[in-house]
Amino acid sequence: MTHRLGFLAVLALVGMVVSACGGDTVKIDGGEQDGFSFGGTCDGKECGTDGAGNSCGTCAAGLYCVAGKCTDLDDPTDATEDPADGGGDVVDDEGPSHPQGEGYVLPPIDDPNADSDGDGVKDGEDNCPFDKNPSQMNSDDDEGGDVCDPDDDNDSEKDDTDCDPKNPWVNHFMGELCDGMDNDCNGNVDDPGAEGCIPYYKDNDGDGFGVFETKQCQCDNIGPGYSVKFGDCNDQDPNLGPGAPEICDDADNDCDGALDEGCDEDGDDWCNINLPVVGFPATCPFGPGDCYDGAGEVNPGQLETGGDGLDNNCNGTVDEAVKCPGQCTGHSVDAYLCALEMCFGPAIISAQFSSPTGDSIDSAWEAVSHFGSGGNDLKPWGGDSYALLASGPCTGTSHSTDLPGGSSTSDPYAKDGYQTFDNVEFKVVLKAPANALGFAIDYIFFSEEYEEYIGTSFNDKFYMFLTAPQTTGGQKVVINSTACSNPNAYYDFIDQGQKKCYIAINTAFSEPCSNPKTNISGTGYECGPADSAHGSSTGWLTTSWQIKAGEQFELVFHIHDASDGIFDSQVILDNFHWLSTPFTPGTATHQ
Repeated sequence: MTHRLGFLAVLALVGMVVSACGGDTVKIDGGEQDGFSFGGTCDGKECGTDGAGNSCGTCAAGLYCVAGKCTDLDDPTDATEDPADGGGDVVDDEGPSHPQGEGYVLPPIDDPNADSDGDGVKDGEDNCPFDKNPSQMNSDDDEGGDVCDPDDDNDSEKDDTDCDPKNPWVNHFMGELCDGMDNDCNGNVDDPGAEGCIPYYKDNDGDGFGVFETKQCQCDNIGPGYSVKFGDCNDQDPNLGPGAPEICDDADNDCDGALDEGCDEDGDDWCNINLPVVGFPATCPFGPGDCYDGAGEVNPGQLETGGDGLDNNCNGTVDEAVKCPGQCTGHSVDAYLCALEMCFGPAIISAQFSSPTGDSIDSAWEAVSHFGSGGNDLKPWGGDSYALLASGPCTGTSHSTDLPGGSSTSDPYAKDGYQTFDNVEFKVVLKAPANALGFAIDYIFFSEEYEEYIGTSFNDKFYMFLTAPQTTGGQKVVINSTACSNPNAYYDFIDQGQKKCYIAINTAFSEPCSNPKTNISGTGYECGPADSAHGSSTGWLTTSWQIKAGEQFELVFHIHDASDGIFDSQVILDNFHWLSTPFTPGTATHQ
């Protein structure tokens, strides 16, 4: 029995090797194709392995697996065919047969040196024990060597039909790859459309974009005249293609399906000034030059409309030399707004005068065509008039009057702690135009406190307060301030390390009586003899400030006396205008 079990071990090995050389019937595209197998195979076997690590089945008790079949080795009538010799008996009642020749006597079954095929490799180590293969070549590293393996590369196609039987990436079942091989055995290497190919599109005009319908997918560079990008809507014109800048020329330059988009957004038949224009395209037949393509009332063909905050005629100036309709001089709110070039209209929500100290201010404001002598430097900068605002009588030449009634109040913006008197304010609520970046106003500040009271508590002031939901976050902010004339002696606040002062007696703009630059004769504020009351001015100033387009905001012009109600101060306000081009906010000498 010991010998029989040893023989069983050899025959079991033979069964496994032979089973690896078999083939199944497989289905391809719904039909059957003989001779091809995927991975291992159990074709013709009822036990053993399929050659790919899977089992074809196990035998019942008392039976042993020999060459893929369950065999009773104690039954002398059971003849098992040996696939190596074309069907000879491995064991039968007449004795064994073998490829070595008729009458060859098998070595003892438990002989560790047995070499059934005589190739010099012991059966226990031989990957084809019944086929001579001393090299033991095994291309696919499975259980059977190449001599007895019908699929040397284990790619599921038998060697006799595989066009490259040693290469698992080549057989009739493979899809073509971009790898320099004929993967699908059709006689061609790297066919068009192979996996990993690059799409190319015919590009006749050389603009870097081809036409989608000309797509070719190739493994290698297809050469000149093609692009890897598509989307060209006119492959005969290099100026037309995806990403090309749109111009106004009756063509779809950027191939997005729209003609001349952005050329005339407001529909006024004028082309946007920021886009190139060729001729007179149908989109904007009047040609180029629309400086604000978001409003139909703005283009080179429009007349300037005063007070709307727009450069209607696109000449680079907003509301230039435009006189507001109606009377622009006198003692009415409308006349005052007109003198400021704040023509009462859509931009003005409300306007009113008031006194925080409760003074009677009827004499403290007026709209006039000129203040002082006709030959002085106080001509209007905008329109034919301007607005006066004072802490005493605003006209005439006498400016040392305490306004009737009223009391005093503190100044929350001054750090000197002195009380203020004769507070006068003009408050206006406006809405910024759609193209506004900010606004500006021209003014000149006079005071009887000049120049002997510079650096004292008699520091009369002129404030401009801005309150806007977006621009100032709803906070009340003073927007007219500058560097101080003597910061070591006095300053109002520090901004980014620099000492600053509001427009008041103690600022850098006061013109000394020894050399005044601005002729203010006839106003009552001009410099006088040494033994008389003095006075002077800042000269003409401009304050510019940013505002959010379309924002509704409050602007307050405020003037007061400091420490007493006499020796008045006054301001001329003129030429309020919107700014629609970039600027630097702040207060500076008028240019």
